[in-house]
Amino acid sequence: MKKKLTGLTSLLLAVSMLAGCAKTPAAETTTAATGTTTAAADTQASEAETTTAVEETTVATEETTAEIDYSSLSEEEIYDLMVKRSLMTTGDMTRISNVFQKAANGEDVKIAYIGGSITEGYSDNITLKTEEKWVDMSTKWLDEQFPESEITYVNAGLSGTPSILGNVRLDRDVLAYDPDVVFVEFAVNDGMEANYKNAYESLVRTLLTQDKDIAVVLLFTIVENGHTCQPHMSQIGEHYGLPMISLPDSVWVEMQEGRMSWSDYSADQSHPNVEGSKMIRDFVINYFEEVLAIDSDKTGEVDKNLPEPLYSGDYADMTFLDSTNLEVELNGFSESENGHHWFKNGWQFRDETGASLKFNVTCKKLAMVFKVNNAKTFGTAEIYVDGELTGTAVSNKSDGWNNPVAEYIIDDDECAEHTVEIVIPEGQKCYFGIFGFGAAE
Repeated sequence: MKKKLTGLTSLLLAVSMLAGCAKTPAAETTTAATGTTTAAADTQASEAETTTAVEETTVATEETTAEIDYSSLSEEEIYDLMVKRSLMTTGDMTRISNVFQKAANGEDVKIAYIGGSITEGYSDNITLKTEEKWVDMSTKWLDEQFPESEITYVNAGLSGTPSILGNVRLDRDVLAYDPDVVFVEFAVNDGMEANYKNAYESLVRTLLTQDKDIAVVLLFTIVENGHTCQPHMSQIGEHYGLPMISLPDSVWVEMQEGRMSWSDYSADQSHPNVEGSKMIRDFVINYFEEVLAIDSDKTGEVDKNLPEPLYSGDYADMTFLDSTNLEVELNGFSESENGHHWFKNGWQFRDETGASLKFNVTCKKLAMVFKVNNAKTFGTAEIYVDGELTGTAVSNKSDGWNNPVAEYIIDDDECAEHTVEIVIPEGQKCYFGIFGFGAAE
């Protein structure tokens, strides 16, 4: 039986602009039992400025509006109420129950976490130690519950990136590892516009339609000014019957009620400190405990028939293309292995002679992933599709910090074969780095 959705979700005030999140790209594939990092990249960069604010929050969740005399409770009891409140719903438990049954049978289980810097483990201009990150602590706890199984994880958190880029790299950075469970965290890096909603739902649909019955868990976070995409993301979660964990319904309510301050959770405007990371760990463990208490009654065949998209599923099943799997014609561009820690098989141009990169692709949607920075030396590329100039890609952006961004260069309703050419006009002395492309048929 599903837990009842708490009240804050439908009543959070909408915030229209994207909240900047951390900027330290890193990748980890870790064994939960040992905590050993087998691949990591940590690069610190400046914090993006958040410009939106919630005017006021007047509604609390079910527990806070109920007649609870908090003055009579201990700190531990208040904390326990907050932890319980963080679980909006367990959703349809079939997928996660099947995974736990797999672990109980002694089979290995892999968990993937995809999101921004909060998933990556960034806090106040530093990267937390592996053992301080909520993804590591949560997985270790679950691993301890199944001593006959080895439960490992992949941390695919990439700082400062929204679900648009997350959807592009899902194939390479998550599905390639054949996960049994995937946590999705983009609530503060996404905006409220349609392209974010479309990408987020498409990412969810991609996970739910794999041959393997992946258990998908949605995690909603919040920044100090109140920005969160929980309102529309939770609608998507409810639409597909997914479990959802909420910081707006838990930590944020405690702050609004004066029982907690922002500094108890974070040392900057966005990212959990060590104690905040432990809070998220406890929220995830609470979800695991809820499932473990009744999972034996919920195992069974997964219904693979999804409802019609709430916003869009047109961007689902994207394939990531780079120099390892895309044949291109280079004129002035060269292959690059050092453009970014996460993207080592791209192309770059650094000259004033002009350049082009040309290829054929069959798709209805195509996103280009390229490097941006707040620097005049970063150039502008012209985009040609089937011989026609369709737009430009500007890599000199005021909020850039050598980070990757994804922008659609083909956004059609029907799949077709296209010739795409990325052109740097002659006489423009600049740098332009392309990390790859995401194509959806």
